Amino acid sequence: MKTKEITINGKNYAIVFNVKTMMNFEEISGKSFFGEDFSHLKERIAIIIAAVLSANEKVTLTVEEIIEGEEYKSLQEIFAAYRAVMELAGEFFQVPEIEKQNEPELKEDDDKPKN
Repeated sequence: MKTKEITINGKNYAIVFNVKTMMNFEEISGKSFFGEDFSHLKERIAIIIAAVLSANEKVTLTVEEIIEGEEYKSLQEIFAAYRAVMELAGEFFQVPEIEKQNEPELKEDDDKPKN
């Protein structure tokens, strides 16, 4: 099982994506993993927490800890952590390279809030 590391408010956390991650997400959010498009911030935060808990169930990471930092920096960290979780999800589900090519590539500007 492949792991990655994310940073939230100066702390590093290991993340993994597996069936446990999907179950954790459903427990945290009360929603089906397969029914989500993750367009809402709260779902993105829930899948980040789920991936952290899957890597180490003894870690306590809360929504408050994720959003308590400097607002813009917190948002950047959420986007980066979400992207890392989705990269692991792509590997877990073995998304073919041809499908990855059809996905629009996120540019650095895409993480910046729009006015």
